[in-house]
Amino acid sequence: MSYFFGTVPNIINNRKLREPQIEAYIKIKDYYEANPQGEALVVLPTGTGKSGLISIAPYGVSNKRVLIITPGLVTKKSVVKTLHPLEDNFWLNQDVIFSPEDMPVVEEYESDMLMSSLEKCNFVITNVHKLAKSNANSLLNKVPQDFFDFIIVDEAHHSVANTWVEALEYFSGAKRLHVTGTPYRGDHKDLPGEEIHNTSLSEVMALRYVKWLRKATINNDNLFFSIPGDSKKYTKDEVLTIKDKEWVEKSIALSKECSLDVINESIKQLQTIRDASPSVPHKILAVACSIEHARDVSQWYKDKGCVVRIVHSHMHSSELEQAFLDIDNHKCDVVVSVNMLMEGYDHKYLTVLSIFRPYRSLNAFAQVVGRILRAIPNEEITDFAIDNNAVVIFHEEIGLNTMWDIFSKEVEKSKKIPVKDYTIPGGEYKKREIVYAGIEKDEYFISDKESYLTGLDFNEMFEQARRQIELDLESKMQKLRDAGLSEAEVEIAKEAIKKQSVTSKKSEIDELLLSKRPELLRKKSRSFLYNNANEAVQSILEEKGIDPKGTELFPKFSKSIRNLKSDCPNDGILVRYINARLYLKYGPVNKREPEALLDSQKYLVQIVDELRRMI
Repeated sequence: MSYFFGTVPNIINNRKLREPQIEAYIKIKDYYEANPQGEALVVLPTGTGKSGLISIAPYGVSNKRVLIITPGLVTKKSVVKTLHPLEDNFWLNQDVIFSPEDMPVVEEYESDMLMSSLEKCNFVITNVHKLAKSNANSLLNKVPQDFFDFIIVDEAHHSVANTWVEALEYFSGAKRLHVTGTPYRGDHKDLPGEEIHNTSLSEVMALRYVKWLRKATINNDNLFFSIPGDSKKYTKDEVLTIKDKEWVEKSIALSKECSLDVINESIKQLQTIRDASPSVPHKILAVACSIEHARDVSQWYKDKGCVVRIVHSHMHSSELEQAFLDIDNHKCDVVVSVNMLMEGYDHKYLTVLSIFRPYRSLNAFAQVVGRILRAIPNEEITDFAIDNNAVVIFHEEIGLNTMWDIFSKEVEKSKKIPVKDYTIPGGEYKKREIVYAGIEKDEYFISDKESYLTGLDFNEMFEQARRQIELDLESKMQKLRDAGLSEAEVEIAKEAIKKQSVTSKKSEIDELLLSKRPELLRKKSRSFLYNNANEAVQSILEEKGIDPKGTELFPKFSKSIRNLKSDCPNDGILVRYINARLYLKYGPVNKREPEALLDSQKYLVQIVDELRRMI
């Protein structure tokens, strides 16, 4: 019997799963019972649990192994983070599977993988580039056509490209499920598969599964264009008589003057949110036209005092990995991206989106907006209306209001609107001084504020929540005055109250040590981490009555820890598991910064709690 039929998961009545996930799963199961070789499409908005749905979809459906195909490395990492037992351990944490022995075998496909390793897998995850038949190491050249019974395509709007089609044709006897958070194709043709489920973004927004969404467009009363080689200054209406709309929009998008207005407003919005909820590490996502443009945008943010991390496809893999680690560990205020974060990267603390490029593809626009929609859990936030109320900022004259209107109304026919997206390559950006207009302008103003959902004013709800925090703060300060504190003492207490710090006194001392003796603290922290991990392992084994030098835990962890030997003692198994989890989140221990080592100790507590549940 197939693993996916022999294992009984907790799905239908699982309160930890979201309703759209359960509803989609039921429809998937029903569809393939009636269509054993069918091709289906499920639309589940970003932040609603698409990767979670992928992880439960094969149960009661697949008769063999499952192949998950992603469009790129970032999307693949996101899926791996959900599915791999050494990462977030979705099945265990969401109570889908109770025993670690029942966990599936999950592997990323590598070109040097042994056939024997592939045969042991229940899930194989790969990005589409490793499926090209022309590549000698392609998975298609390594396994027979009936090796997989179920193919799941993540981000289905890509799956008509040649490599995708080739892979799906090779495994033509398998069930095919296309999953996407963006129901729009970049080339405006129909998405593949029979649509069996579609959860609208407005529905999940109303249910608070994702952040609320609002926009703030900025403009200038006076905007003048100077054409290269022409001394005259033109108004927008005048320049449109001699240049097309696209040229005007690109000129504005690429101008430093207009970009600085967007930057200033995005910093203002971020600071407003952080002031109202100081314990949540909110960030700005800034989207640029090209790598050169991204470098300039990054520098302009730095000039304003922001800590910035930049991500793009030409970065060395180690440099890119470090940038993502820094983002995940809150070492920046702003993330500047070209296309790297467009799909697959999920960081729930991206709350302000500043757009410095025009879009004409609804798919591309929806993808970038989707990056700020993932909701921050209730236990971390001050108020939903503040912390989960994302804002999109762009200059009104780059033409994105049309995209916003279509996106916010979720018009079905917009899938097929024949519009070509703008492309502004790096070379064109470098030559902007001789290609596009120079811009002169006066002070900017907010020309429009709007909520994604009609009938709910997210801007007003944000302001109400912020006012309530101020009222609560004033009430607490008055109590201090009534208790006899001087005004100076009340002012000192004000900041402490407002920050509502969740860190303990120990954390404050750690931070002080960190600033005074960073290298000493790093060595001490590594020692503490090592000792704490070993002590935690001994404590767990003692609680459970398990011999530290026995080997009975091997079956439970053999699927989770690569190359685990059957004679490895129980304490060694648990230490290896802890170290593997910490490595995946923070990198090699000898290269961790002091802050990461302190965070590792906090994360260790979470891992130990999971281990208690697993054993």
